Amino acid sequence: MRILLLSLQNEEQDAAPGGGSTRARLWRMEEEQTLALVRTMRDGGRLAPLLVCLKGSRLHARARALNLPLLTVGGAGAGNPLTLLRLWNWQRRHKKLLILTVGEEAPALGRRVLRMRPAGGGLLAHAFFLRPPAPEQCNGKDMAAARHILCGSEHVRGRILAAWEQAPQQPAASGTGDVLLPLPPGISLDDFDPAPAPFREDEGKHFIFGMGESLAPRSGALLVARAMAAIWQRDDLPPWEVRMLGGGPRFEEVLDEAVSLGVESRLCLLNEQHEPDALRNCHAWLAPGSSPEEAPGTLWAGFAAGLPVICSQSGLHRERLHGHDDAVLPVAENDPQALAKAMIEVMRDAELRRGLAQRGAALAPDTGLQAMAERACRLFEAWLQDSEDAGGGESAPVAQSPAEPGAGTDPEHKIS
Repeated sequence: MRILLLSLQNEEQDAAPGGGSTRARLWRMEEEQTLALVRTMRDGGRLAPLLVCLKGSRLHARARALNLPLLTVGGAGAGNPLTLLRLWNWQRRHKKLLILTVGEEAPALGRRVLRMRPAGGGLLAHAFFLRPPAPEQCNGKDMAAARHILCGSEHVRGRILAAWEQAPQQPAASGTGDVLLPLPPGISLDDFDPAPAPFREDEGKHFIFGMGESLAPRSGALLVARAMAAIWQRDDLPPWEVRMLGGGPRFEEVLDEAVSLGVESRLCLLNEQHEPDALRNCHAWLAPGSSPEEAPGTLWAGFAAGLPVICSQSGLHRERLHGHDDAVLPVAENDPQALAKAMIEVMRDAELRRGLAQRGAALAPDTGLQAMAERACRLFEAWLQDSEDAGGGESAPVAQSPAEPGAGTDPEHKIS
C-alpha cells in the first residue's frame, strides 16, 4: 500500500539551530516525527511511503541525507499547478492510497490530492502532534475531508472538538470516536546514555539539575528560580546548580528574575544544546512546566538519560505518564515551595534517586520516535485493511486531470 506523506514546514535548511520561536520549535518537532514515520514505513516493507516536502527546507535536506523516497515542491502550496501535475502523475499509478498530512501547512494540499482519486481509491488523514489547528482551519473543508485526525494530546483533541461544536456542519462530538485518534509524539533516543554515573557527595562535585525548553512559554523557568531562592542559603545540602537548556525570547526575563532573587550564581542558561551530551553531566531532571503544548522531550529526555525526574502535575504530564506516576517525583503546578522541597529530597536521598531513575528508564523505549512510528504504522495498516474489507480495494484508479474542477472524489468523500 502506498502512503503519501505531506509535511510542508518551511524552515530553511540553514536556519540557526538556536532560533527559539514557538513556530520554529514546532516545525522541528514535526520534522522529527515525519522522518521517523517515513523511515519506519520504508524499512518495515509493508507500507511504501513517498514524502512530499518543500524544496530547500531543513526537512528536504535531512530526508535527502537519509536517502528517503522524496518529492519536493515549491512554496505556493495547494495552488501550484506544477505541484498538482506532478502529484497527479504520481498518484494515478496506484490503486489504493493513504494521504497523510503533518502539521497545519499541509491539509489543503492533501485534500487536493484526494480530489484526484476515484471513489474508494483514497483515504485522507491529518496529524497534529503538538498544537491544534486554528478554529477556522478546524471548520474548513480540508479537515472535513479527512477520515481520521491523529491528535498528539487531549489538548489537541479537545480544541478540535470545541471548534466543531461551534460549527453544525462538522461531526458531532458523539460521532468522532474513530475520527479523532491519539498518537503522542516521540523523541529521538539516539546518543542518550541510559546509565549515567550516580552522584556521590563525597567526591565534592556539584549536584546538577537539568531542564529543557527552558525559555519556552509556560516552561516553569521562573518557578525554578523561585524554588532556588528558597533553598540556596541552606548549609545542609551539597553544592548544587541548575542548568537550563533551550533557546527563546525569554533569556533576559529569566536572568533578571534570577538576579533579583540572588540565585544567578547557581544558574546556567545554556541556550540550545545537544541534550544527550548535556544530560550526561546532570544528576536530576526538572519538568516544572504547565503548557498543554509542551515539547515531549521536556519530560521524556530525563527518562532517556536515566535520570530521576521531578515533574509538575500538569494535565499534559499526567496524560504522558499514562498511569506511571511512580516514575517521577510529582509536584503541584506553579508551587515553588513544593518544587524546592522535591529538589531537597532528590539531593539528599540516593535511594530515591535510584528508584526514580530505574522506573523512568524502563519507560524510555515507549517514548521514542521508533515506538511512535510503529504505533502509527499499525493504525495505517488497520485503516487500509478496513478499506479493502469495505470493497474499495479492487477498482483501478481513473486518471483525471488536476485541472478539471470536478476531478476525482467530492472533497468531503470519506472511506469507511
